[in-house]
Formats: sequence, structure tokens, C-alpha cells
Amino acid sequence: MNNQSVGEGSDTIILEGKIWRVLDKFSEIFHKISAFLLLFIIVSIWYQIFGRIIHISVHGIVEIGGYLLVWINFFAIAYTLRKGRHIRVDLLLRLMPEKIQTIFLVVGNSVCVLFSIIMVWQGIKLIAMFYEIKEVSLILQIPIYIVYMALPIGLFLFGMEAVREIVVTLKKGSGSS
Repeated sequence: MNNQSVGEGSDTIILEGKIWRVLDKFSEIFHKISAFLLLFIIVSIWYQIFGRIIHISVHGIVEIGGYLLVWINFFAIAYTLRKGRHIRVDLLLRLMPEKIQTIFLVVGNSVCVLFSIIMVWQGIKLIAMFYEIKEVSLILQIPIYIVYMALPIGLFLFGMEAVREIVVTLKKGSGSS
């Protein structure tokens, strides 16, 4: 059976369904793309450093590195949420009763979903605007709308992971597994 477990240790919750498996695949793919892009940035910066030592000018490495960092951040955000690695202050949360914890987690993740919806919508509008005005980057002349495509893609996946967190929290809160 293709069940997907979420969480770690004894808090593992099984989520069944095709949508969760698809979300897992996309999250894993974008996580691997982020790792590859980070490796590319490291190699290209080293290439630029050695190019300067031997007096070879490398054009646009800094610009492409900056754009790739944007893609890395937005592509890794969903995977980071699924793995529970986002920074959050839970000192007070742990001291609260379980029902109150459930309420806070559901409300917090609902805010994440709402934020994601707004950002995906605004990101699409931003991409359309840059596409219409044909804005390009300064050095490499890359169409700027391509750079901004990471925003709606990454935040859509982030919103879906926040929905998953809500489902997991409610399942855990209701005592079903």
C-alpha cells in the first residue's frame, strides 16, 4: 500500500491518497533541484575565483547566483515545512494543553495557507506584468518573469504542505491514526 507517513518517531501519522503522494513527489523533486542549484552556485563561484586568479573575466556569475538563490529558497520552503525544520517559537506552545496546541497549530497553518494563496496570486500577476513589459536582467538579459516564476511554484507547494500539516494536526488531535 502506498501510504505516506508524516512526522517523526511515535507521532507518525499515515496520510493516504494520491494527492499526498503527488505532493511528496513534487516536494522531493524541488528539494533535489534546490540541492543541485546550490551545488551549481558553489562550483560557478569557485570557477569565478579561479578565473580572476588567472585573469579570465567570467560574465554574469554573480547575477545568476543571486537569481538561483531565490529559486533555491522558494523551492525548498515546502520540503522544509514537511520535515518540521522551519523556525518557530514553541516554548509556550509545549506548555499548553493538547487541545489548545491543536487550535494554535491549525490557526497558524491556516495563516500559512492564506499567505500562500495571496502570494501565488500576486506572484502570477507579477510574472504577467514582467512578461508584458519584457523586463530583462541587467547583465545576462534574462527575462525577469523567469526569475519570478519560483515565487508561485514554491508557495503553492508550501501552501499544500501547510494544508497537510492541518490534516495531520487534526488527525493527531482527534486521536485517530
